[in-house]
Amino acid sequence: MTTKILIITAVLGVATAGAAHAQSIGSGQSNNASVRSQLNATITDVNNSVSVTSAAISNSVTIDGGTAVSLNNTQNAWGGAASQLNATIGDVSKDVSATSAAIANSATIKTSDWGGAITNTQVAYNDPSATLNSTISDVSGTVSATAAAISNSATIDSRLGSLNSSQTNTAGVSAVATTTVRDVSGAVTNTAAAIGNSLTVTGF
Repeated sequence: MTTKILIITAVLGVATAGAAHAQSIGSGQSNNASVRSQLNATITDVNNSVSVTSAAISNSVTIDGGTAVSLNNTQNAWGGAASQLNATIGDVSKDVSATSAAIANSATIKTSDWGGAITNTQVAYNDPSATLNSTISDVSGTVSATAAAISNSATIDSRLGSLNSSQTNTAGVSAVATTTVRDVSGAVTNTAAAIGNSLTVTGF
């Protein structure tokens, strides 16, 4: 069972030059079911770039606006998120990117002016897991291969009056990348990342 609630109410503010409106924004997401994604890809002889992605996400919210009195985000992930990418890629004239990503809760909050009081609450109860199996060869550009599993992630970019963020992870987090890369002209990056909680705050 998956529920998503988004509530926006207008709050009237009075300025000397006239009336202006600011908003109070509340977002609530709860996912109780398992989320699974799997991509099996075989790609050869490409005269351009190649990007392959398998992504499983329980809850995701993006709030992007101008001015708010308050912003309140709540996310609960009860079900597990699992992604798997099996990719064989060869003979590519430009760059190659292969990504397997499993995320329980993801929130991006951005205001161009003022965010007021911002509250972020994220709880992950079940295990996110990301698996990447890839063989990549004969690439004229760069190669990036990534397996990423994240329980709670929040990025906040705003001028603000106050910030209260709480992230709780009770789940095991697993990222496994098995990659074979050969005959590449550019840079090669292989990454396996397992993250319980991540918070980035900028703009204040």
